[in-house]
Amino acid sequence: MKTLQSLLSVRPRSNSLFLRLIAGFLCIILLLGSFTLYTLAESKRSVRAGIVKYNTLMLANTMNSYEKHLDLVRKQMSLFFLSEDVQRLQTNPKYSSIPQIIHQISTFANNPYLFIDNIVLYVKHENLVIEKGTSTDAASMFNVFYKSEAYPLEFWERQFDEPYANRLLPSARMFNTTDRDNPRTIGNRMPLVFKNEWRNNMYMIVFLDADRMYGAFQQSIYDDFIVYGGGGETLYQSEGKEPFLSYADLQTDGRSDFARDGKYYFSRMGTTTSNQYVYRVPAEQIAYETRLNVTLVAMMVAVLLLSVLLAVVFAVRIHNPLRKVIESIRSMNANPAFRSSIDEFNIIRDEIVGIQLARKQLGFMNRLKAIRGTEVDSASLEFTNKPFVFLLFHVQHYPGKLNNSAAAQKWLYYIRTYIDSQLTQAQPDSLTFQIERNQILSMVAAQRTPELLRLLGKMKDVFDHDMEYGIVTVAVTSVYESSDQLTQAYEEGQQLVGERRLTKETQIITERAQAPSSIGFSPDQDKEFEVNLREGNLPQLAALLERQFAKGQTKEMTAAALYRFAASIASRIRGALLPGYLEPGKLEAILGRAEEEIGGCLLAAELEQLVRGWVTKAAEAVKEKKEEKHPVTSFVIEYIHEHLSEEIYLDVLAEKLKMSSGYLSSYFKGKTGKNIVDYINETRIAKATSLLADDKIRIHSAAKAVGYQNITSFNRMFKKYTGMTPSEYRKQIDSSS
Repeated sequence: MKTLQSLLSVRPRSNSLFLRLIAGFLCIILLLGSFTLYTLAESKRSVRAGIVKYNTLMLANTMNSYEKHLDLVRKQMSLFFLSEDVQRLQTNPKYSSIPQIIHQISTFANNPYLFIDNIVLYVKHENLVIEKGTSTDAASMFNVFYKSEAYPLEFWERQFDEPYANRLLPSARMFNTTDRDNPRTIGNRMPLVFKNEWRNNMYMIVFLDADRMYGAFQQSIYDDFIVYGGGGETLYQSEGKEPFLSYADLQTDGRSDFARDGKYYFSRMGTTTSNQYVYRVPAEQIAYETRLNVTLVAMMVAVLLLSVLLAVVFAVRIHNPLRKVIESIRSMNANPAFRSSIDEFNIIRDEIVGIQLARKQLGFMNRLKAIRGTEVDSASLEFTNKPFVFLLFHVQHYPGKLNNSAAAQKWLYYIRTYIDSQLTQAQPDSLTFQIERNQILSMVAAQRTPELLRLLGKMKDVFDHDMEYGIVTVAVTSVYESSDQLTQAYEEGQQLVGERRLTKETQIITERAQAPSSIGFSPDQDKEFEVNLREGNLPQLAALLERQFAKGQTKEMTAAALYRFAASIASRIRGALLPGYLEPGKLEAILGRAEEEIGGCLLAAELEQLVRGWVTKAAEAVKEKKEEKHPVTSFVIEYIHEHLSEEIYLDVLAEKLKMSSGYLSSYFKGKTGKNIVDYINETRIAKATSLLADDKIRIHSAAKAVGYQNITSFNRMFKKYTGMTPSEYRKQIDSSS
C-alpha cells in the first residue's frame, strides 16, 4: 500500500481528487458494463420480436394491397364485360363496334395503376378473339401471341363449359412465338376469367402482370413470397426460390407465423378473397440477428478491464499537473502582465484576458440590442454621458471570389483590423468589433466632425480597391449623448444601411431619404402578371419586369425596396402556380433558395437577372405542363382559380362535368395526387401568401379575397399549410426585407 502511495504521490484521504477521480471512473465503468449486459440480454428478446413484428406488418400491407387491387379490377372488369357492346358479341356481333371495344381495352391496358397487360374477349361460335391490338382467331392468340405451356388452346376451349362467374388462375410465363426460332418472353401473367352464367358463348380473360404487381405490393426485404388460391393452387411465387410448404401443411398448422425445417413462415388470409399470402424467412437469419455472440462478451470484459487500467492512468495524469496548476494560480496576483516560464500557464493567462475582453464586448452587445443582463452590463457604463456616433460597416462579398466562409471571414477580419487601426489613430477611445456575420460596428466618442467624414472618405478609397471581392456600405448615425441610447443608435444604423443603392461602389450614408422608396405592381399589373404566368407568356412577363426595374433605376430605389420587390415576385410566383399549375417539387427547384439568392445580389442588374431567371423558368415549366394537361383536371383547376373568393362545391363541379361527385373526386386525385378539397385549401392559402406580401392589404381582406369569411377558419387553415399564423407570416416577410 505504501509503495502504491509513493508511486502515485497522493494521500488516502476521502477528499482527495485522485481518489474521487478513481471512484468516479470505476462507478461509471460499472454502470456502463451493467447497462451493456442488460442491453445485450434485452436486445436478444426484443430483436426477435421486432423481426417477427416487421415481417407480419409487411405481409399485412402486401396482402391488403393485393386484395384491394384484385377487388378493384374485378369491379371494373365486370362492368366492362357486362356492358352492352361487349355482351352483344355473344348473339349479334357488330363488327363496326369492334374498334370501339379495342380502344376501351387499350385504355385499361395503358393504365399503369391497374397492372393489366391485356384483355381478351373469346367468342366461341365466331372463333373470334378481340384483344388490345387487334382481333384474331383463338389458335393464333393462344398458340402464337400468348402461348403458355400451362394454358394451351385446349385449356381455353374447355373454359366455355366450366361453371363459374369469375375465376383467378395461377400465374404462368407467356411467350410470343411469332418468330419461331427466337420466341419472345412476355412475362408472368395471371389470368382473371369473367363469364356470363346465362350465356356460355363468350368469356373474357384479363391478363394481369404478376411480376409488376409483386414489385409494387411486396414491401419486405426478404424476397421469398407465395400466394395460394382458395383451392390450394399456387397463384404466384417469387422466382428462383425453392418450393414452399404445401397449402395443406399451412392449413394443418393453422398459425399465422411458425418455424418449420429451418424456415420461418408468416401467413395471412385474404379479407375479400380466399387467397392465402405467405412470406418465408430463413430461420438462421433471425437467429443470427438475435444470437448473443461469445466474442462480443469477451471483448466487453476486455474493454472493462482496460477501462479500469486507463482510469487509474488518467487519474494520475490529471491529478498531479492540476495540483501544480492550482498551487501556481494561488500564487498569482491580479496583475494582467503576469508571465510564467510554463507555457500552459501563459495560455491560461491569455485565455483569461480574452474572456475578460469577450465579457466586455458581450456586455456592450447586450446593451446595444436591449438584452437584459446583470454583471456584464457594467462593461458599457464607461461610455455614460459621453457623446458618441455609431459607424456601421455592412460587408457583402462576391461568392465567386471568396469560395468558402473561411475566406470570407478572413477578408472581413482584414477589414475590421484596418477600420480599428484608422479609428484608433484618430479617436483613441473608439471601440470596433464584429457585431454580426457581415457587419462591423465602431463606436466613436466624438461628434460628426468633418475630420471624421474625411477619414471615412479615405477608407472608401481603400474599400474601392477591394471591389473585386465585395462591396462595403458605411452608415453614420446621428450624435447620441448617453449610453442609454445605444439601442436607438444601433437601430438607426441598421435603417441607414437599408438606404444603400445596389451599385458597384462603396457608399457612405449619413441620413435617411425624405420618403421611403417603393417599387411594385399596381392591382391591374398584378392581375396581368398572374394571368400571363399561368399561361406561360414569357414576352409579356419580361416586359412587365423590365418596366418595373426601369422605374426603380429612374427613382434610384434603395436595396431594401428592390429586395422587397424581388421577394414579392417569388411570393407571387408561388401564389399563382401552387397548387395545380406546377408540382411543388419543380417550383421548389426554381425558387427553393430565393431568399438566399436575393441577399447575394450586390447590384441591381444581378437582382434583375435573378428575377428574370425565376420568371423564365416558371413560365417555361407552365408551358410544358399545359401541353400535358387533362381536360377534366384543367377545367376543375381553372374553375377553382376563377371562383376562389366564392363557395366551391364538389356537386356543382360534378354537375358541370356531367359525372358523379365520387368519380370526379377519385379521377382528380388519380391525376393530381390530392383531393379536390385539399387542392382548394392549398390554392387559397397560396394566394393568401402572395396577398400578404403586400403590407397594404389587411389580413381580414386577404381572407375574404380567397374565400374565407370566418377569420378564425382562415387562421387555422393558414397555420395548417404554412406552419405559422398570417400575422407571424407577415412579420417574417418584414424581417426578411
